[in-house]
Amino acid sequence: MATSFEVVYDRALTTIVDYKLDALAQSDYNNFLLYLQGILVRAIPDFNECFTDLSYDVTLETPSFTNNLSNKEINILAEIMVYDWFSGKINDVTQFQGHLNNKEFKVHSEAQNLKEKSEYLDRLREKYRQDITDYQLINISNISYFNV
Repeated sequence: MATSFEVVYDRALTTIVDYKLDALAQSDYNNFLLYLQGILVRAIPDFNECFTDLSYDVTLETPSFTNNLSNKEINILAEIMVYDWFSGKINDVTQFQGHLNNKEFKVHSEAQNLKEKSEYLDRLREKYRQDITDYQLINISNISYFNV
């Protein structure tokens, strides 16, 4: 049985907390799924070390991969989705604009905020790259170089 995209979405959404996404899900669930589909389709090429073919069909009522993915493969794709989602948050133009300050509302420097977010993004990338390396080591017998 092929793995549905929604299985990967569910894993990613255990990490993603975004009130705008929640509002989109409440107001227009189909557009919410389409938004997540875009993030997942963007994430798939970043997992080119996958031993399972990551071909997919988005023309189905429920977009799915053509193959059944393991839990580890689903987790890695979900981590890459989180990375891509957070990358989009950092690239949001409002992150670069100044905010008004008053007595009740103080904002740390935008530069410092962006630096911290960029460092977190780097850690997210390191995490999913390490998980891909671990995945390859677990499946080392599938690497043709070692089957000589």
